[in-house]
Amino acid sequence: MSDDPVDPRPEIEEACKPGCQKYWKEYEACAERVQAKGEGHCSGQYFDFYHCIDACAAPKVFKTVK
Repeated sequence: MSDDPVDPRPEIEEACKPGCQKYWKEYEACAERVQAKGEGHCSGQYFDFYHCIDACAAPKVFKTVK
């Protein structure tokens, strides 16, 4: 149906990613270290990246809620 609502969140989150590149680069650097060592994880850096995206996107998403 053409009246189905469209979720704006994925598009908004994608638009926020460039502003969070610092965290993405930290995640990539961690991933390279982990791959070289063969142990460890980068979940902290990954969550930092998505926290940045969420902080950017949340106010924009809530503006679209009726």
